[in-house]
Amino acid sequence: MIILAAVTAGAPSYASTPSIDYGKRVTSLMKEYSLHSDFQCVNLGRMGLAIVKQVIRNSGDKDALELLDLMRNVKQVTIASFADCDPDVRTRFESRLSNVLTKDFLLVEAKDADEKVQIFAIPDDDGENISDLIISAPRSGAVICVRGKVNVQDVATFLEAKSK
Repeated sequence: MIILAAVTAGAPSYASTPSIDYGKRVTSLMKEYSLHSDFQCVNLGRMGLAIVKQVIRNSGDKDALELLDLMRNVKQVTIASFADCDPDVRTRFESRLSNVLTKDFLLVEAKDADEKVQIFAIPDDDGENISDLIISAPRSGAVICVRGKVNVQDVATFLEAKSK
């Protein structure tokens, strides 16, 4: 909870009004590379998310339903897996991705064993919401891009409840 609130509140002033559309650039890059062999990319737009949300509602899983509430303003989720693609393609993709994902919008970086996971987010002007949430796990060869708005306080409350 403290990490999300502190990072969003402490983001540089120019970070609240980025000159680039992070999510769109990352999603476009993932789709471009999906033309390469073994670079897998799945895009869930509004219709796909509606189906996933309905399945979650029908499941009755309490945690999943709480997570679903956090996703109420999410418009698109794109997931890329490139662990098994050609090493040259992977290197080029990772290089281009690192040019898009600047440290200005780094929300959280965590290391576990040999894996480093970075979460990037664009805060709104008021700092209450984040958008274009991008989760990058380069060693695992995975990137997830969530486009839409997520309330920082709601996420912090959810994470706090799950950590008890």
